[in-house]
Amino acid sequence: IVIEKLTKNVTEAHISEIFGEYGDIKMVDMPINRQFNTNRGICYLIYQSPASAHAAIAHMHEGQLDGATINVSI
Repeated sequence: IVIEKLTKNVTEAHISEIFGEYGDIKMVDMPINRQFNTNRGICYLIYQSPASAHAAIAHMHEGQLDGATINVSI
């Protein structure tokens, strides 16, 4: 899944903790802006099962994370 509109404060640990509630995560890929050492506002997440990905999208799309409304999609 793709998580967009993340604030600069969000880390891979935050994503793993929050999105881990919906199933086992196989991989988290959060591109980093090397100049500022912050995320680029986007994160890619791969779950062990498609059902977990669909549950995360259903519960987190247009949800709040660190005070910002995020987009979650396939």
